[in-house]
Amino acid sequence: MKINFKLQFVQVCLGTFFFLLLASCSVNKNINNSENGIRYNLVFEDKFNGDAYNTKYWTSLPTQTSGAAWNRYVVKDPTLAEVKNGNLHMRARWNTKTDLPETGAIRSQDKFSFKYGKIEVKAKFNSAGQGGWPAIWLMPQNEIYKGWPNGGEIDIMERLNNDDFVHQVVHQTDGEAMKNSFATTAPINVDAYNTYGIIKLPNRIEFYVNDILTMVHESKGEFEKRWPFETDFYIILNHALADKGQSGIYYWPGKVTSTENLPYEMAIDYVKVWELVE
Repeated sequence: MKINFKLQFVQVCLGTFFFLLLASCSVNKNINNSENGIRYNLVFEDKFNGDAYNTKYWTSLPTQTSGAAWNRYVVKDPTLAEVKNGNLHMRARWNTKTDLPETGAIRSQDKFSFKYGKIEVKAKFNSAGQGGWPAIWLMPQNEIYKGWPNGGEIDIMERLNNDDFVHQVVHQTDGEAMKNSFATTAPINVDAYNTYGIIKLPNRIEFYVNDILTMVHESKGEFEKRWPFETDFYIILNHALADKGQSGIYYWPGKVTSTENLPYEMAIDYVKVWELVE
């Protein structure tokens, strides 16, 4: 989610045979893959069937008065991370009194994290618009290299505005003040649930959307100098929203130009994590 960097985007070409051959790989289909000897155990599953998110797994980010673009307007309010009808509803709204956004964000930091394995999240966008920035992502529980982006970041899904595609991004550094990012985009069905996931293995991260492999990131070349992902990562679910320009901060989706269609909402059906059996 942090975006003050020079992106080195690697776009996946639809005509590239490499990805077409790998597209049959699935987060769900390979839970126990006897062909290559890799096995996984389900260790985390939240279907959001209660009347509030489970505080055994999740905690809200505190209300912010400053911060980065993604969390500057976080408000600790249950209605911004509401569990209802079997979904977690992550929302971003507009406060007409302050003329500023209010956004929801929860995380599993200090409650659940995993080192190697698979995570899959099923979600849909009930409402969206200019300035909206929902995301599903991972941050290190215990950084190997201190500070961002040294410690690494894995963005499983980021959507901007009304786009019919999502971004999947990895952030890290080479240790010499060079911020390296590896990224792709993938199409989605904007009117339905989509699944987003990664498989995190030693020296390798695979990205998926709707069971289709979209990107592979490995500790090779410029990324080999410092590979920060051999540690536990925790989960963040949030719905950021830009302001109208009052803060002077750069927002990836651009400024809010109208509040007419707010609030925006991402509904999450489930979060599942399978741990690699080593």
